[in-house]
Amino acid sequence: MEEVAAREQTGGALKAGARQRPFLLRYVRPQMGAALTLWRVEAYTAMPLALLLIATLGRWPGALVMGSVMAAYAALFLYLLEDDPALDDARAWAGRRRMGRALERLATRGDAVGKARRAAAVVPAVMVLGPFWRAVVFHLFRMPRPVAYLLSVGGSIPHSLLWTGLVLGGIWEGLVWPWIKGL
Repeated sequence: MEEVAAREQTGGALKAGARQRPFLLRYVRPQMGAALTLWRVEAYTAMPLALLLIATLGRWPGALVMGSVMAAYAALFLYLLEDDPALDDARAWAGRRRMGRALERLATRGDAVGKARRAAAVVPAVMVLGPFWRAVVFHLFRMPRPVAYLLSVGGSIPHSLLWTGLVLGGIWEGLVWPWIKGL
């Protein structure tokens, strides 16, 4: 991303003799590669696992078990993405955009209004975003490590109660299971 920004400022030409490394070698460290791989594993297995847990354990116990699994993913993603240079570059890129500057001001504002706005932003971040994207957002906002772990890992349970227990469990018990029993 630095080279892209440098090219934009210099009219598209890199310095003579400057060797440009391939994108993946520049930005993807082993921890980022592991996080991306686990993110895809989590994304592909979350729905079938949630359905299996609801069908075997029931609606709410299945949601609690799913929340525990997602809490483990959340802790792992936060650990793997710590001090990642790709997130620093993404933060710098966003800082050059109007929306990114507004979000940066929100993250760094220290008065009561900033604290209230950040507190209001935590609920949608926890309830809407999955464990990987919560880790990315919390790292981009430079959230202190203990707070990020508390909100991301602890937020996995209410997130799972909403999406697995209420939404998916409701669909399973109201539509899918009666349809299966009627076959």
